Amino acid sequence: MNIFWLSCVFFSISATTQAETQNAHSDGAQSIWMDEWHRSLSATFNEQAQAIDGWFSDTDIPKQTAGASGKVRFGWEPRSTDLAGFDTRFRIKFSLPSLKNRVDLLLSDDEDENLEDNIRTSREIDSQRQNTTLALRFFSPNFAHVSYRIGFGRRDQVFARATYRDYYKINEKITLLYDSQAYYYNRDRWGTEAGASILYERSGKVLDRLNHRWYFSDKDNEFKWRLEAQRYTRLGPQSTWINTLYLSGYSRPNMHTEQVLVSTKLRSNPLRKWLFFEVEPYVLWLKKEDFKATYGIALRFEAFYGKGNAFNF
Repeated sequence: MNIFWLSCVFFSISATTQAETQNAHSDGAQSIWMDEWHRSLSATFNEQAQAIDGWFSDTDIPKQTAGASGKVRFGWEPRSTDLAGFDTRFRIKFSLPSLKNRVDLLLSDDEDENLEDNIRTSREIDSQRQNTTLALRFFSPNFAHVSYRIGFGRRDQVFARATYRDYYKINEKITLLYDSQAYYYNRDRWGTEAGASILYERSGKVLDRLNHRWYFSDKDNEFKWRLEAQRYTRLGPQSTWINTLYLSGYSRPNMHTEQVLVSTKLRSNPLRKWLFFEVEPYVLWLKKEDFKATYGIALRFEAFYGKGNAFNF
């Protein structure tokens, strides 16, 4: 699992025993519609995972341990220059035990998991029209921190990617996360990226994160960079406040900033441990709009489902 989520799970997806007790139906009454929808969604994707896993099984007995996990997010992110701003995000992981749990099938609406929590307008500028991605992820049998992907993505291109990801705990409060990737697309050709994050746990309720990431495109012969600073403040067992400063830019025609984003977000799961609500007021400055400030607010709900942990992508 990405160690960042291990560090932030205490802040952003805390689901304590107390919360579970509050959400339980002690009288055994019939679950309300959202629970039925959640069970149906999980069952549907688990059945798909078992069917796919059966393709690789050497017996006719279905692998009941095969399963799927993922998340789906719906949002409305209007701003002063764009009142529509509707956004849908999804990510699905199929676990395939017939392949010795060394291979996953991944399906998402974007290849870059590092952008999945960004404001839609900000994400569209950074992703450069990347779209639905379907890939097989292989874990290296010899190197625990290395994985590979092959599949289709970024405007229907065939791609292959190698990823190295690890972390180093500097002390009890500070952790360094780092990763690097190299990939090839049949039209965009070679590309690389590297990133590092510093996590600083100030207290049991406050976590700071500073992330810097670089991308290089062989086709465009340019670098893209991103800088992000965040503070996670735990308000209670089911709520987190997240303040964000985000900048990104390019190296051509010269090193410049493309956008600046400042936001503050309240994330909470008061009804179910798998269902989150977010309210995020933000201010966005874009180079293509002459850095005139635009104001907006994002309203979202996000549902996690299925077997295992949906963050393990």
